[in-house]
Amino acid sequence: MRETRIAIRYAKALFELSLEQNNLEQTNLDMMLVHDVCIENREFRLMLSSPIIKSDKKQAVMKSLFEAKLGKLSLAFLNIITAKRRENFIEPISAQFLALYKEHKGILSVTLTTAALADDAIRNQVKTMVGGFTKKDIELVEDVKKEIIGGFVLKFGQYQFDDSIRNKIMKLKREFNINVYEKGF
Repeated sequence: MRETRIAIRYAKALFELSLEQNNLEQTNLDMMLVHDVCIENREFRLMLSSPIIKSDKKQAVMKSLFEAKLGKLSLAFLNIITAKRRENFIEPISAQFLALYKEHKGILSVTLTTAALADDAIRNQVKTMVGGFTKKDIELVEDVKKEIIGGFVLKFGQYQFDDSIRNKIMKLKREFNINVYEKGF
């Protein structure tokens, strides 16, 4: 809970500052990069959360990693976060910033889970259907999980629609078990 409040507070500050400076698109790209680095690089996350490594050393590492790739605002923001000893919150801050950006732009992330990669026709159909329902631009994230056997699972916001073969088999199994116990077989 504390981590989320801190991340939201810093993300809102960066978002509002980037809006004020007409730098929102660049800052969004920067936070995507920072978030990707945090997610994909375990050593980087460990370095950020280590109490043994001094702030100036962490700032030097981040400068060498990001100086040529990030805008001035984002780099200054990372330096401030590190100076305030909040560097272990960089990943959730970047995630919160990206969520604020999507909300500001009216973009909704939709996860489509299928047993095999969906084709363009299905992707477009999902975007059109969900976009019509939510009145938002759709960012489609695809997830392939063979264990759903067939069909699809669609998640967005607080909604989930599970039309997978696995789900149908599980429903049949529950119904069969209920019928067996009621009839005493």
